[in-house]
Amino acid sequence: MMTFKPPYWYHSNIKFSKDEINELKSDFHKTHRLLKKEETHEDHLTSYFIHSQVLPDKHNNRYDKIIEDIVKSVGLYEAVRYEYIYWIQLYKKKMKHNPHNHSFPINDERRKYSDTIISWVHFINVPKQKCFRFIDNAGNTLIPDEQLSGDIIAFPSWLWHEVLPNESNQERIVISGNISVTHYD
Repeated sequence: MMTFKPPYWYHSNIKFSKDEINELKSDFHKTHRLLKKEETHEDHLTSYFIHSQVLPDKHNNRYDKIIEDIVKSVGLYEAVRYEYIYWIQLYKKKMKHNPHNHSFPINDERRKYSDTIISWVHFINVPKQKCFRFIDNAGNTLIPDEQLSGDIIAFPSWLWHEVLPNESNQERIVISGNISVTHYD
């Protein structure tokens, strides 16, 4: 019998301060109100459909460095040019995210999945419950240990994953993203 061991990489633990978390939540809620009904999910709140940058500019430098480090750590930095996008997700009590992956091509200039090779999750402010898990088509699962507030994990974009219902009264906040290759050497 084979054990399900999907490839993923622990990157680092980079915490946001309480003030940064509160600012992030405030910015998110202001922007999220602009979404059309067809762009929202009842099972979780996301800025994925918002085409303007939802994070304050001060976070761009932080993620530029994090993404560069991820691309270096998987040995691609010298061989590719890349770009990335990221979005915020909030999960109140009982909210979840159904199984999905980030590798299917879609027809949207901002989200070019066909060239997406690495996806990542930054657990900004999360309860003790480990909600994020990998899943395969046979129903096998793996719950990564690295899900403390501040933890960042990266994984191949084709890897199926889901978020189990948040059973905590604490709001779960993550920033997720995709790294796409724009040029191979």
